[in-house]
Amino acid sequence: MTDDNPNTTFDGVDVPALVLELAAGRPVDPVWVNQIGGVTYAIDGGVEYVKYGPPHDEFDPDPEFARLRWVSAFVTAPRPIDHGLDEAGNRWLRTVGIPATSAVLDGWRARPDVVVPELGRALRRFHDLVPVEGCRWEYSVDGRLGAGSVQPPPVAERPALDPVVCHGDACNPNFLLDEAGHCVGYVDLGRLGVGDRWADLAPALLSLGWNYGQGWEPAFLAAYGVERDAAKQEFYTWVWNAT
Repeated sequence: MTDDNPNTTFDGVDVPALVLELAAGRPVDPVWVNQIGGVTYAIDGGVEYVKYGPPHDEFDPDPEFARLRWVSAFVTAPRPIDHGLDEAGNRWLRTVGIPATSAVLDGWRARPDVVVPELGRALRRFHDLVPVEGCRWEYSVDGRLGAGSVQPPPVAERPALDPVVCHGDACNPNFLLDEAGHCVGYVDLGRLGVGDRWADLAPALLSLGWNYGQGWEPAFLAAYGVERDAAKQEFYTWVWNAT
């Protein structure tokens, strides 16, 4: 592979042999690099996608595969094809593509007036459509913090639980938009499970500032249909940052 081949490099990111094997001669384009050293590759212009990365708590294809199969009965999510380990011990997950664009790509960051309310509505639809009954996974505070918590939470008493099936990573990039700006799918559902709705709302609100600038929280919450709960937002923002 050479650096001048657009299908084998992406800002210095190589396409591993396993991904090329899965592509079976079809074009491969790295399209996303995450903070743990993992890369998402589009195969054949997005007909399929492969998430590939080193062993890490934030990327475990086995439970994500199962979660995707289950949640796809209720909302649009990537349909899983297969998953495994390559010879180097890296993990991978291959899914069918969804014809849509991340809410932070293709100019959407410049249109927060359109995108932010839709993100609020989209998260509410997810919480309303995916049933708590029948979900066998948890997104609990204890499960997230584990035994490694080094400081107490910022409140003396935990807020009362308002249970929904949480997305588990409700940051803005994980919502897919069509050309009109409507959310048509959800991705990165490897931590989906039952938890408090503010366990999703807190990181969703936090990521608005990173992606669209400050001041958009009221529009998001209004579109979601909930008033700001300062105590829960503070608590679940702390949990997010702690984990």
